[in-house]
Amino acid sequence: MKNVKRKIGKLSIKLIAVLLTLSALSASAKSPHEFSIYGGGGYSFYSCRVSNRAVLAPHSDLYKTAVDGVSSSGFSGDLGVGFTGFIAPQVGLHVGLGLGLSNTNINVKDLTIVTENFDVADGHPYDLYTSFSDYNEKLRTFCFSIPFMFQFQTMQSGSSWNRRATPESGFYVLTGLKLNILLSNAYETKVSSAYKEAYFPGLENWANTQTFAGLGSSNIKGGKGSYGYVQTLFSFEAGAKLHIGDNRFVYAGAYLDCGLNDPSKNNREPITEEMKELPLLEFADRINLMTIGIKLRMAFQ
Repeated sequence: MKNVKRKIGKLSIKLIAVLLTLSALSASAKSPHEFSIYGGGGYSFYSCRVSNRAVLAPHSDLYKTAVDGVSSSGFSGDLGVGFTGFIAPQVGLHVGLGLGLSNTNINVKDLTIVTENFDVADGHPYDLYTSFSDYNEKLRTFCFSIPFMFQFQTMQSGSSWNRRATPESGFYVLTGLKLNILLSNAYETKVSSAYKEAYFPGLENWANTQTFAGLGSSNIKGGKGSYGYVQTLFSFEAGAKLHIGDNRFVYAGAYLDCGLNDPSKNNREPITEEMKELPLLEFADRINLMTIGIKLRMAFQ
């Protein structure tokens, strides 16, 4: 854990150095550029791909999962500084460094796990059916947000390199990638109840009243943990660019961020003894963060 955090720290320092170098080179070459401060936020949710699966499991031949009623909601936001170097009046490269956060809930109405050939009772193998109700998972992240994006804009007056009589307002588009280096990442889970029953294929019989064997209704404790360190997103932003003074502009637009990877995949740890042999934290094949929001940026040339 310490080695990973140390590597993340070194990577962050290198990225900051690259941004500062780009700024210095642009300023020394007197090429068109903008410095900016920005802030934004919006509605966030997780795009989940859920399917019935059959994979190997401990103490059995395989298990199958079935999920019903998956939903998520929350918020995300970031605040930072940016630099845009223009290679033409209408085309530039935008980089930045910000602090971002997200707080999102995932809710699953019903989760059923079927573990085939789980064990043998009185010489008869049985399949174990485990059903969870009202599973809730809170995911919270705090990160460095580093955008690498292309900017396209309409011709506009007030630019230090463009004095033609063009409109005071124009339109812009930003598109590219964002790299989120997770400084703090945590999840917390809650499950209202669990129900276990056994099916004996050879006897064509169900058993669910043997509480001494762990069957029937039971309570499952939730828990906390952490996951992943790097999140990559595709970002698209579009809106109006307003000229408010000599070489000063305000960008006002809407953005869409789409997660390209799941930082929690293969990184989560079991959180309670009851869950160690259950894929409760892996009910989805993919969990990617999506955010729709608005952003304001003040730029200076």
